[in-house]
Amino acid sequence: VPIVDPIGAGPLIWLNPVPEPNAVKNRMHLDVVGDVDELVALGARVIRRRDDEIGWDILADPEGNEFCIFADS
Repeated sequence: VPIVDPIGAGPLIWLNPVPEPNAVKNRMHLDVVGDVDELVALGARVIRRRDDEIGWDILADPEGNEFCIFADS
């Protein structure tokens, strides 16, 4: 389900169901457009680089929260 700013000024947020069961408390997972190198310089670490299987990079913030990065188009 997309959540869109009607005037296009704010971020686009998607709510997506996942197939795996909820084993712990709910958490937020963000997919954002950004530059991996810039985010790593700010303290993120790369979990997985985009490849033939996935078209995005997976990073984690300093507390271990994972998020996905899509290239700016």
